[in-house]
Amino acid sequence: MDIFQITTLAMLDVYYIAYLMKAFSLKRRGIIVNLLGKGSKPQKALIIEWFLRLATLGGAVIQFGSVIFSDMIWSAPLILPVHIVGLALLFLGNIIFIMAMLTMRNNWRAGFDNNQNTNLVTTGIYKYSRNPAFVGFDLLYIGCAAAFPNIINIIAALTLVILFHMQILGEEEYCAKVFGQEYSEYKMKVRRYF
Repeated sequence: MDIFQITTLAMLDVYYIAYLMKAFSLKRRGIIVNLLGKGSKPQKALIIEWFLRLATLGGAVIQFGSVIFSDMIWSAPLILPVHIVGLALLFLGNIIFIMAMLTMRNNWRAGFDNNQNTNLVTTGIYKYSRNPAFVGFDLLYIGCAAAFPNIINIIAALTLVILFHMQILGEEEYCAKVFGQEYSEYKMKVRRYF
């Protein structure tokens, strides 16, 4: 394994470990974190969330496989500047995701449920992006696909970016319904991504 593989694996580990630690921490407080494909929500949202759930699990396998077995998988030639940009995107994605997760505190969830008890978070990194966790996800998947470019990794990244966007649209409908005017004002001040 070379330094690029080790660095990429370390960054992927940071992301997945942070995600699991936050989920475990909230679960210990009695908060259900994984709402993807569950709960009270429109049928369209349930379907998108089930696809998102499957795609993120598959995406993790593809990411780790693309890095660990990069010599065995047909990949585009590694172009050092693109590889380095990919690693930078992975790093930035981790930073943004962790900042978003920490800012959300007990309000952090994967998915949404019309019956959940949550608050609208507009502080910290949420002053600059309405969806910084999703920005972090996007950067992580795009960065990994750039760092280890094979067709499966690229397709997984593009699929997940599209599914994350569809999830954002569903969550925006939920927020508009639950938080009303407060969310409308927030939406006017802060962009969807950055």
